[in-house]
Amino acid sequence: MRIIGIIIIIGMVVGAASTIDYKMFIDLPSILIVVGGSLGYVLAKGKSSNFIKNFGDGSVYMGWIGLMIGIVMIGNQNANTDNIWPAFSVAFLPLLYGYFIKIISTGLEKINNE
Repeated sequence: MRIIGIIIIIGMVVGAASTIDYKMFIDLPSILIVVGGSLGYVLAKGKSSNFIKNFGDGSVYMGWIGLMIGIVMIGNQNANTDNIWPAFSVAFLPLLYGYFIKIISTGLEKINNE
């Protein structure tokens, strides 16, 4: 049942993203911040038995850090009103990635523990 739930979650997110323009939801620096930072978090925790849980937790933390980095970058670029909203949408992508990974990792963690 958990696998079906994970598939439904992935399907809903991919379906929602594909109705607009999926390219708006892809940002390589944001992905690297979340995934790379999550791996660093797992290594820093040092407990390999909780890899999936720690990866999910790290992805949320790094999503928030990525959002803060994005907002600082927007502030330093002195974005005008025409460019500010697209810049904010990109700034929020790490947070989206982080929580998406956390949802998936929560389901996978329960499967791994059974």
